[in-house]
Amino acid sequence: MPGSLIYTGEQHIDEMEIELFRFNADSLEERTISIEELPTAQQAGSILWLNIIGLHETDKMRLIGDQFNIHNLALEDILNMGQRPTFDEYEEQYFMATKMIRAVEDIVVSEQFSLVVGNGFLITFQEKKGDIFDGVRNRLRNVKGRIRSKGADYLSFALLDVIVDHYMAIIDEYGVEINDQEVRLMDDFDKDMINDINLSKKEVNYLRRYARPLRDTILNFNKSEHNIIDNNTRPFLKDLVDHITHVTDTIEVYRENINDNFNTYNTFMNNKLNDVLKVLTIFSVIFIPLTFMAGIYGMNFENMPELSKPYAYPMLLAVMVVVAITMILYFKRKKWL
Repeated sequence: MPGSLIYTGEQHIDEMEIELFRFNADSLEERTISIEELPTAQQAGSILWLNIIGLHETDKMRLIGDQFNIHNLALEDILNMGQRPTFDEYEEQYFMATKMIRAVEDIVVSEQFSLVVGNGFLITFQEKKGDIFDGVRNRLRNVKGRIRSKGADYLSFALLDVIVDHYMAIIDEYGVEINDQEVRLMDDFDKDMINDINLSKKEVNYLRRYARPLRDTILNFNKSEHNIIDNNTRPFLKDLVDHITHVTDTIEVYRENINDNFNTYNTFMNNKLNDVLKVLTIFSVIFIPLTFMAGIYGMNFENMPELSKPYAYPMLLAVMVVVAITMILYFKRKKWL
């Protein structure tokens, strides 16, 4: 039924972990709390950031939802690991789900990431330990940072900005590989390169699968008129739209480059095939008249005057050589060789 809390992913940790950041312009509190401490987590005059790690305990997820009045449909989307990136507005909150990607030992991995922003709090949800937000945490620890004096809406922007930056960093790495393939195609063609080109195509399409809906999500975020979003945050959202648009445009450019590399590869292979066929055709054309001559004198007729002449055999070989040389010279004159 709609709103049912069913976790569709894998269990990555034994128990749910809750990381707390509670801050204002003058102070910061950072620690791990238990589910029982949730009722006292939010305090007046401070912004609360709860990072939930491990979503498999649906009873605790319901407690979190009840404590912060998170809509059941939002909780359902949080627990759905196949959820398409989306931005939804509720009366006192807004909800966003996307895919967080990062490189782990040269392998790009994706993870469902969701956030709920309400009045004075931000709650983020991850499947497992490890993320890409250490830079945001360090900015919170820095007393001089702008982020300490902003609200939960600005913090949600900062997290999304990091996600988009990682999309850009990874697509740039793919771009280096694609450009290198183009150079190799021109300088030192290797027929095994088709495997590298296919791999690049698969990787770019994998990234495109998440980047395009993320762009739509951020566009909706930017267009939102929810009262939680401060007017001072809106210029940063427009900048975020520019970043994700740059990401999607770059992905499309690299997809075209991959197609160009495919076409270049196929052109090289066709040219090689044509060269082989040309050589085989020339040899065939040269040997057709020679085979014709040998066929005539290979017939077993008694009345064949040349067979009785002592120099008939070397004369026939000489004629064959002259015919072959003449045809080769003719092919060169026509620039077929």
